Amino acid sequence: MKHFRTLCVALLCAFSAVRADVTFTVNVPAGTKYCYVVGALPELSAWAAGAAVPMTKIEGKDQFKVTIVGITAADVANSDGYKYTCGPDWKYVEKTASGEEVANRTTIGNPDVVAKWASTYNPIGIQETWKINNKDYAVQILLPANYQSDKQYPITYMFGRHQRYRDAGSDTEMGDRILYPDSWAVADSTETMQKRGEEVGIIVVIYAQLPEFTPWVNAEFMGTGQAELFLKSFIEDFKPQFEKKYLAQTPATIMGADVAGLFAIYAATKYPEVFGACGALSPAIWYNKAELTNYLNAYQPTNTQTRFALAYTTQDMQSTKENIQSVAALLTQKGFTQIQTCEGNGMHDDRSWGKLFPQVFSYLQGQTSKLSTVHPTPYTLHPTPHTLHLTPSTTTWTFMNGTSSSSLACEGTTTQAGFYYADGKTPQNAQMMVKEIPVDSKTYSYYWNMNNGADCSGTTLMASPKDIGFKSSRKTTSWQRVAIFEDGTYEQSAASSAHFKVNGQTMTIGDNYTLNATISLTDDKTISVHYGSVNSGSDMGELVSTTVSENCLKANVTYSYLTNQLLVTETAWGSSDIDLDYFKVEPAVVRVGATAKMSVKIANKNGYKVSFRMNQNNQPSSPITLTQGADGEEYYTISSAQSGIYGFYLDIELNGTTTKAHRAVYLKVIDGKEMKPTIHQNPYEDIDWQAVNQYKANFHTHTTQSNDASDGFTTAYVVDRYYAAGYKILALTDHDYNPYPWELFPQYMPSVPARSPEGMQMLAVPGNELSKDNTNSWSERTGGQFNHHNDFFTGRQGQEFASLQESYAYTYALGGMQIINHPGQYWNIGTSYTETQKDGPGWHAKNFQTFPSLVGLEVYNQGNRRPNDRILWDQILERTIPERNIFGYSCDDAHNNDQLFRNYNFMLMEDLTTDELKDAMTKGESYFCYEPAGTGQGKAPRITDIKVNEEQQTITIQTDGLVHWIYATDKTSTSPSSARSTVVGIGNTFSYKGYQGTYVRAFITNRFGETCTQPITFVDETAQGMDEIPIEQMALMAYPNPAIDYVSIFIKDAQVGQPIRIYDMHGRCVHTQSVAGPYTKVTINHLSQGMYMVVVDNQKAKIIKE
Repeated sequence: MKHFRTLCVALLCAFSAVRADVTFTVNVPAGTKYCYVVGALPELSAWAAGAAVPMTKIEGKDQFKVTIVGITAADVANSDGYKYTCGPDWKYVEKTASGEEVANRTTIGNPDVVAKWASTYNPIGIQETWKINNKDYAVQILLPANYQSDKQYPITYMFGRHQRYRDAGSDTEMGDRILYPDSWAVADSTETMQKRGEEVGIIVVIYAQLPEFTPWVNAEFMGTGQAELFLKSFIEDFKPQFEKKYLAQTPATIMGADVAGLFAIYAATKYPEVFGACGALSPAIWYNKAELTNYLNAYQPTNTQTRFALAYTTQDMQSTKENIQSVAALLTQKGFTQIQTCEGNGMHDDRSWGKLFPQVFSYLQGQTSKLSTVHPTPYTLHPTPHTLHLTPSTTTWTFMNGTSSSSLACEGTTTQAGFYYADGKTPQNAQMMVKEIPVDSKTYSYYWNMNNGADCSGTTLMASPKDIGFKSSRKTTSWQRVAIFEDGTYEQSAASSAHFKVNGQTMTIGDNYTLNATISLTDDKTISVHYGSVNSGSDMGELVSTTVSENCLKANVTYSYLTNQLLVTETAWGSSDIDLDYFKVEPAVVRVGATAKMSVKIANKNGYKVSFRMNQNNQPSSPITLTQGADGEEYYTISSAQSGIYGFYLDIELNGTTTKAHRAVYLKVIDGKEMKPTIHQNPYEDIDWQAVNQYKANFHTHTTQSNDASDGFTTAYVVDRYYAAGYKILALTDHDYNPYPWELFPQYMPSVPARSPEGMQMLAVPGNELSKDNTNSWSERTGGQFNHHNDFFTGRQGQEFASLQESYAYTYALGGMQIINHPGQYWNIGTSYTETQKDGPGWHAKNFQTFPSLVGLEVYNQGNRRPNDRILWDQILERTIPERNIFGYSCDDAHNNDQLFRNYNFMLMEDLTTDELKDAMTKGESYFCYEPAGTGQGKAPRITDIKVNEEQQTITIQTDGLVHWIYATDKTSTSPSSARSTVVGIGNTFSYKGYQGTYVRAFITNRFGETCTQPITFVDETAQGMDEIPIEQMALMAYPNPAIDYVSIFIKDAQVGQPIRIYDMHGRCVHTQSVAGPYTKVTINHLSQGMYMVVVDNQKAKIIKE
């Protein structure tokens, strides 16, 4: 059984010194309506623009002011500084008078002066926060022209979901924004109506999520069916208070589209005395079709005067249109006489609904008596402004750059015509250039574009400039490459010039942006060139790869960054390996002073000379002589082992060519009391390997529904490719967009056919790559918190929260699952992290210990673009085991054809069902693979059995590859960081007799790829009184913690109305509140600083009030 140790939280100490307050005063450009300060200090939101500190406007002046409590001017000066924005996003940041980047401020002026804004923040309507069902919701209020606060107005409540319908994940696509011109454009439409003399009244926009909008549970989406709770609180709590402030006539109008349209139909029929008119546009009745039909059949209306406008678009699914007609017929049978349906030209999206809005709204307000089919001019769904259809061989492009997107200068570097090798070996005509960007210590945006005029007066390559965000951590010259092809498309990348590597070996810079290296090869014949981050130099993934002949031992590699061409010259050949039975240390992890034995058995040396070396704590190695044992074994004994790590290295030499550390194993020596090891959790314990099905799965891939996928990479196309490659389980995970169910593919892209998972004998997984926070920001660009993570089984659409922990907790409360994506994108192996520092292993470990819905993390992503992910995995495991096992995943994260099929998981399941999949993900009943060539044929090592012999204390794997056993990393008590995971044995069998490690995992290789098992964990069988709670009993958590003003209580399987009680450390109940659902927000600003206990139905959680 999986266990979870109760987290112990220490009581915070009071400040030992009195802190001064700091006042920021700033003069701003005339007409500025809003101003915020954002900076490096936590009190200044830690560079999270979406959470920037709002400032107060000084009456009669173009000046804003705010006082920040608890920091000093010295704190600000010693930090990375601060900046001003005129809106809650970096696109509203301050600029110089000429539009250049403003350096971080560190000295507080009296006042500071902002010369110019990058862009102006002009929110539409009034923005307020109101509680519904004890949860805060952002409410947008659009008042009529010449509004009078003492007059009653008609009121319309419009509900939305912030869903994205095109280019999901782009910086400019915000999704459902009902009032705004880039979406529904309701503000513009109602302004036009008022000019015609029509009364529009008050428009109120409220955004919620799938659970709040579904009246009944849909078993495919966890947490659904909470509409009645939300609606009841809306009517009883929110609406009376809101309409005291904004006087409204009754009854109200309710409107919504997609799932909010389903909610509107339910609300209007459930409470006809509250809602006198209902507009449902393209309602997603399919979520609760059977339940809604049964409900309406049994429905006995108390009022049949409600007006219904049920609208759909030309590109809506036929099933949507049929569902609308069915609902209209049922309502007619129940005596409703004012029901109109209509069709409008367009897509199933916000802009099309905005075209329908004027006539639907006029009908609902009683200003027209009938709806008619309307066909406004449709817009282009997927514009591609960068496709210029110019011929690169005759068109020379000139480079433009600047620190502002609005003020690029003609830098002058031009492209050259030639061949570009997209796959490293196949030429195609292109115009190419590499721009060198020298090192400086500034943190700034670096915007660029290309222009087909020599003086940059022609046409630009891209509609909007791209940004390379430089940080002050840069240490090397950056290279930026652009290749423009005959069809007007382009490829671009930016890399650190000093961090190109081939097979992990740093390459030497040659002429004209070429890189060179001589490498040795073992059983893996793949040659893979990777590039490094422009800021940290950390591995950013593969640029190009190829394979050499099966008997190649050494090769010269030349790679051209300009042309992307990879040239390999083989220089030595022979048998690629010795025939190794095993190479191991037993026990592989011991306590200080213990004895351990390194042993090796080589069945055939195949002409190689073999020698051995040893070192301690990563110091220089020395040769060692082995003792001959029985049955061809040789061994070396370590007595009285000293703290740290011992390395044993097997070198081979053939015809004068020596391969150092051809194989290596390590002995870890740790402090502490000797334990008697027993297996604590074996994910494969219940697997019958002869009978179980091994279903090939991918849990992360994109389609053209994401903004950064290739053209033609449609939902149906991607499904078909994975189907042909033998995948049985597939999650399409576009950025903040959930393309599920597959039967509705045509609803969002009419030219794309539907797919039937059942007909294809596949299991479709509802999934979504949650990519941005609730300000539409990517963390790596803004310094915010929202790292990418995949969400499964909830139907979430993303951008609901400001922090990762809120997102983790929300999915846990709904009953879903999540996987952390490409964690190495945010973590740097060369950085020493504190245990609470974001992105470090301690920070991840705490998240895994807190949120059981986090089932694992990607340790292979998009091939093997961040090999250090597995080192991070081991560092996390060292912190969480035995209390919590963390499972690894290998995912394509494909955005184009070149990225398909390199990563896959084998889920060990009896049947291909969602329940079986959830069970396998929860228990770790899986293994995963990386295959560089991406053949789709699954050539990486396969596992056919994992057996544990408890009597002999051994674990044996049957596989077609070479097995390496891994425990932890090579980090010692004196080393600052880890450079590798630690191999503690090679061979099919691992002995855990006397083993002092907390886990072991297998890493298996063959000439085609790599395979990993999940960790098998150990505890001391003599240990008593372990303070553990089974994960399935973990039902209560609180966030944030520590907290200041409020704490959100997330409760699994919540019983509405149950009391939430908060006790102080003297056992006194200091606060009581009722459970409102899985998510209940509790205000604690009235409590004193200290530690408290939250109790709900015998479940407990400690919180700290700061």
